[in-house]
Parts: sequence; structure tokens; C-alpha cells
Amino acid sequence: MEPTLSLVIPFCDVELYLPACLESVAGQTLVDFEAVLVDDGSVDGSGEIAEEYAGRDGRFHVVHQANRGPGAARNFGLRKARGQYLGFVDADDIVARDAFGRLVDSLRETDSDLACGGVERFNSTSRWASPLHADIFEEPRKRTHITRHRALLGDRTVWNKVYRRSFWRRHGFLYPEHPYEDGLISVSAHVLAESVDVITGPVYFWRQRDAGPLSITQRELDLRNIDGRIRQIQAISEFLAARDAGLRDAYDRAALEHDVIILLMAAPRLEAPCRDEVLDFAREFAGRVSEDVLRRLSEENLKFYCLLLERRTGDLFCHLEDRRQDALL
Repeated sequence: MEPTLSLVIPFCDVELYLPACLESVAGQTLVDFEAVLVDDGSVDGSGEIAEEYAGRDGRFHVVHQANRGPGAARNFGLRKARGQYLGFVDADDIVARDAFGRLVDSLRETDSDLACGGVERFNSTSRWASPLHADIFEEPRKRTHITRHRALLGDRTVWNKVYRRSFWRRHGFLYPEHPYEDGLISVSAHVLAESVDVITGPVYFWRQRDAGPLSITQRELDLRNIDGRIRQIQAISEFLAARDAGLRDAYDRAALEHDVIILLMAAPRLEAPCRDEVLDFAREFAGRVSEDVLRRLSEENLKFYCLLLERRTGDLFCHLEDRRQDALL
């Protein structure tokens, strides 16, 4: 019989964190699930940990592939999924004990296409609210939509959600095979859904690694990650432009306040030609948005973009370095 929920959990070289992740999944109040663990070419002990866990709990299944990245690993896992609902977990994170029960119960009640919940960040010493998900999950909203609750444009992560599998298959969602692969899928799902449920309180705990290899989002100078972030920004903006100009403006503003700033903060520490590619992209992106979008940026970020558009690169880099140093204090 098909399980209620299929979870796809890609992993690669996360032996330090995988046991805690799998324990949080095994302990869910929703017990009728299958977890497809996709070994994306691990060379540490992660594969053995997953196989040992699957041997103890028949709800966990391990499949292996050569390393191709999390997008390809999720796509591989999706081909094995049989549940009525779909969810995703990153193998270095932790899921709240009642997360999937609350999300699935909401979808059963409302017949919405997806349900999403709040996120907290954590490391080995503390927890804090995820800035990326701010102002989205303060109050419950049943059968809402991104056109009515535009804060959902900030909900660009795949793992704080449960999707109706029939909805996923109807739209043929597939993950791009580059870093930052989940943003376009998340935004597309929000737009294409007939309705969405918003759940209050954290359902997912997103780790900031302070041991072992850095996560993708922590490797801000990795050239493949930079390319992935640029491709994600472009793809989301173009997707929205073809469907809702207001949503595109709202996204472009959010991207300029967050994603593009991250690229600019990395630029002074990059070698040419990657540095010039980042500057050219940011200049083109900021140069084509509406005046209203620019006027609504924070004062500090607007200063950065003015210097960028005026090609005062030396002054821009000085201000960016000041901000980076302030963040390190």
C-alpha cells in the first residue's frame, strides 16, 4: 500500500549530522511515511550510516548514485516516491517532531496543493529566526495564495513544505541540476497552486554548520555556487514576468535586498573574470528594475546600487568591505 507521505532526503558527506537528521524524521508524530535516502556519491561514512538506519527501520530506503548534486539527487529520489504527499529534508538539518503531521493534516482539511511552515536556524550553540523566512509565518492562513500573501515570495526553500503529489506530478516539477536549485521550484509551486496553507511556528530547523565541510549556502566564494545563485535569480524573475508583473517587482526587490547583495559582498574577494561577471549581472539586474522598486530598497542597499550603476567600483568595494567587517564583529 502507498504510504501517506514520501520524504526525499539527499545526502553527501554529512556523517557528522546525518544521525540527528534521521532521528528527527523517525520520531515524527506522523508515522505512515517512507523516506528515500539518496546517497549522492558520499566518500565518508554517510552511506554506511544510512544503510544501518534502513536496516533498523523499514520506512527508510537507501539508493545510491554518482555525485551529481542535490537537484539530481532529489529528482532521482522522486522517481522512487509512492506517497500521496511529498516532502523533502536536507540531511544536515532537523525536523520538528510534529512538522509533517501538522502539514499533512492541514492539506487533508483544506485540499490545498501545498502547506508550508516556519523555519529557525541553528548551530551547535544557539537558535535564531531564519531571516529568509521573516514575516511569512506569524499567523495561520488556510487556502491562501502568493498573489494575496506576497510575503510567500520569501519562502524559497523546499524542505519546510509538504506538497500534494498529484499537484507535483501534474506540473512535472524537476529540480535544476545546479546549486540553489530549490528556489525556482518553490516559487513556481506557490504561483501554480490553486491554494496554499501557511502553518505558524517552526516546522524545520536549518543548520548553520560549524564543523565539517561547509554547506552550499556557506560557500559564498565557490564559483559554481555563484553561478547557481545568478541562474536562480534570473530564472525566478523570468518565470514571474511571464505570469504576474506585480509579483515580479516584489521578487526583484527581495532579490536586490538579499541574493544580489550576497553576490556583491563576495565580488571584492573574487578574481577576474568572475568578479566582472558578478558586477555585470548585478548592474544589469538593478538597471532594468522599475524606479519604484529601487526607491523601496533600504537606504544602505540603495547606496550600493547607485555606486554600482555609476561604475564607481572602488567606492562600492570600500563600502561593501565596511559592511562585511561590521558583520564579523
